[in-house]
Amino acid sequence: MKKLLSLIIAIAIFSCSKNDDDNNSSAITMENLAGNYKVTSAKVNGIDVLNTYLPRCQQDDTYTLNADSTYTITDTGTTCTPSSDTTGTWSLSGNVITIGNQQFTIVGFDGSSIAATTSVMQSSLTLIVDVVFTRQ
Repeated sequence: MKKLLSLIIAIAIFSCSKNDDDNNSSAITMENLAGNYKVTSAKVNGIDVLNTYLPRCQQDDTYTLNADSTYTITDTGTTCTPSSDTTGTWSLSGNVITIGNQQFTIVGFDGSSIAATTSVMQSSLTLIVDVVFTRQ
């Protein structure tokens, strides 16, 4: 009976460890965030502001976050004049990601999209924008 109980406990422990490993892909780390993204949503107080937040020619741009702390924004699709191609560095501190000079607080990451908030100055107002970056 003791051997059976020990076996059940061992299986339970290893089963829990396996599940924790499966959920690791959505942990907020530079390695997990690295990839190609597009901004698919921008809202202020639940109101869609994507066209206000980003010019139309930047809405189809690809954001590439590299695990070595570099990033590239590639002007794809509708091209801006001048091009909005950009390179630089990004960093992660806790759940705050900084891409160039813009800081975003990550409120959700499921491995395929990053939900974040950022503040944007518009006239004399500071707006909190909810942004979704979707992995490509």
